[in-house]
Amino acid sequence: MQTNILRHPNVINLKSKLSNQAIRLLDSHVSLAVTGLSGSGKTAFITSLVNQLLEIKSNDSLPFFTVANQGRVIGVRRDIQPDVRCNRFAYEEAMQGLSKEKPSWPQSTRGISQVRLLIKYQKNTGLSQFLSETRVLTLDITDYPGEWLLDLPLLNMSYSHWVSACAEEQQESARAALLTEFNAYLASVDFNAEADEMLLMKGAKLYAEYLRLCMELGFKLIQPGRFVLPGEWQDAPVLHFFPVSDTVIAKQNLRLNRPQPGSNLELLIQRFESYKKEVVGPFYQQYFKRFDRQIILVDCLSALNTGPHSFADLQNALNWIMKSFDYGKNSLIGRLFKPKIDRLVFAASKADHVTPDQQQNLIKLLNDMVHSIQQTVQFEQVKTESTAIASIRASISGKANVNGESVGVLKGFDSAKGQSVTLYPGEVPSLVASYSQQSTHQFAFPYFSPPNLGGRKTLPHIRVDQVLEFLLSDKLS
Repeated sequence: MQTNILRHPNVINLKSKLSNQAIRLLDSHVSLAVTGLSGSGKTAFITSLVNQLLEIKSNDSLPFFTVANQGRVIGVRRDIQPDVRCNRFAYEEAMQGLSKEKPSWPQSTRGISQVRLLIKYQKNTGLSQFLSETRVLTLDITDYPGEWLLDLPLLNMSYSHWVSACAEEQQESARAALLTEFNAYLASVDFNAEADEMLLMKGAKLYAEYLRLCMELGFKLIQPGRFVLPGEWQDAPVLHFFPVSDTVIAKQNLRLNRPQPGSNLELLIQRFESYKKEVVGPFYQQYFKRFDRQIILVDCLSALNTGPHSFADLQNALNWIMKSFDYGKNSLIGRLFKPKIDRLVFAASKADHVTPDQQQNLIKLLNDMVHSIQQTVQFEQVKTESTAIASIRASISGKANVNGESVGVLKGFDSAKGQSVTLYPGEVPSLVASYSQQSTHQFAFPYFSPPNLGGRKTLPHIRVDQVLEFLLSDKLS
């Protein structure tokens, strides 16, 4: 009987929480948030980070990771899943796909997953270095869909506030052009009439289709996120809500803060509030109140390829996302009861899709994009760094002679063409303004297939070791 009680999921979760609090008190724990919108490369990054650490004893591609260079890492292993309510991060499956003769990229994030690594190392400071004292750093990494991040600011918004935010977004001409069918539906509904669940479900499906079309056009601020990636809430009534337009509000004299009792509008507002309470709130409480380190992956190149509307929306989405996290300097007690993010990396992903001479421009462009965000978090004494990375390097850089001039080129495998390609992707603008002011936007940064590992155990990368150094070095000293 006692054995059965100890194996109950609630008891296991309690033991896990107590264990986590103990290692937090000893400052031997890092909870890393890997943040980014859809397509930014979160799953590939986590796969690479786990791979670099698990293979650290035979890994010669981490020159800037001090603890590895000094030979102080005794070993790294994956620990038992820390949260039994969460999926286990599919590292093994990702490596199987990458190790095939025709390798495939890891599956994109579809839900919440975690991985815990235990890093056993020898200390290098104080008396411990002479006593060969060993320590273990617990590293928890959480992966979650970028679409769901955009819902977190809703927790501080009323339905009226959200409707206003949606109306502002929909003024963008490309978005407005996609609203024809949804607007026709809104005009046909009497929102003061008695609530009709089926009628509202139809509107929610039309609004979800509008959001999916926005994604296809390259828009990044797609919200509510569960409308395009519902997960376990597929077809649930809690997703059957949508914003009403200013035109309908004025024509029907709708009072968003005091709707007609029992009306369609009242049910819409109730569903919006239920979404915050039942879906967004628990997601935030369970996963977003314990992070102390963060990397934000930004796919600048895809936005450049798509056009100015996508690039501008990416900036808006990043600002929206940052409202969801707690930033500040951690104290001993604060780390135990209310940890804050005290180190933050902004990383432009897919740096292997531009030539090495353009990577600095990519970093400058990223810095310009997140300038106001950096200022805000630095005021809270958060250490930040900006870089450009390739979690899994898929190209080889070289030189080619073009019209008698030597230029930098990339060589990689293009799965769409089914062949190796050698090309010069072009220059990356170093400032947002210089990109926005161009009369033409003809970027075509390539899409490469994963590299053939040829039996190698360690994934090739660009600057993942520098990310590890920034995020973990102080904990491994």
